[in-house]
Amino acid sequence: MTNQTGQSGYLDVNGGRLYYESRGSGPAVVFVHAGIADSGMWDAQFAEFAEDYRVVRYDMRNFGRTEAEDVAFADWEDLAALLDALTIDRAVIIGASMGATVAVGLALDRPELVRSLILMSPGIFPGHEPSGELRRGWRSLGQAMDAGQVEHALDIELDMWLDRGNLRSEPVRDEVRQQIRRMNARAYELASDAPNRKPLRPPALSRLDQIRVPVLIVTGNLDMTDIDSIAKRLERGLPLVERIVVPDTAHLLNMEQPDRFNEIVRGFLREHDEG
Repeated sequence: MTNQTGQSGYLDVNGGRLYYESRGSGPAVVFVHAGIADSGMWDAQFAEFAEDYRVVRYDMRNFGRTEAEDVAFADWEDLAALLDALTIDRAVIIGASMGATVAVGLALDRPELVRSLILMSPGIFPGHEPSGELRRGWRSLGQAMDAGQVEHALDIELDMWLDRGNLRSEPVRDEVRQQIRRMNARAYELASDAPNRKPLRPPALSRLDQIRVPVLIVTGNLDMTDIDSIAKRLERGLPLVERIVVPDTAHLLNMEQPDRFNEIVRGFLREHDEG
């Protein structure tokens, strides 16, 4: 592994240029963002973990600063290409929501690259039957976007994934809400739901037993019931798995409670990935 004190740039992949940042030295820890965000969601982790690890974050296609053409692609293949280009032999992959599905895809497609997985608020895998709440949210989003009401659509997503109606005892900090809104607006602009994302075959949920590395699942108790259902399904299927539920927290708990999330991650890394 090549030590890096700090670098950023673009990696050419088939039909795209992935924006990435790398900092620090030591064992590699790679952050993969959620579908309502980009690599900026890891601000509270990137600098801190660079003190002890080689940390990498990047924008997936149709997010943030990554450039993409209208071609078929697989997110886990892009991630593998990035690790290969950065000469990272094995890494801890920390994926949030959609990023967790990408992390699982990498562990199945290129298992030699994965040292362990941390799956935060794991997202909607193919084969999951969405709840009524999620279907209603998607329907409202579609109606808002069809009507050209982008700001209303952003409000809907913030309520679905962050504010959670009247469930919170205290509101999310405004700077967190505004950062998520900006990142999600950029994803809307770049059409992050583009249909050219290739599905993993066979589907991940049908072969979780093939993932033989330690896995930590971290969820918030205020998140949608769908996320809890998916987390439970992963718990049942993964051979080496543990789960932590963080109270009074919803979907992007690393931004909502960064100190608690960092503490959880450090504990897992000490137990499984140091030395």
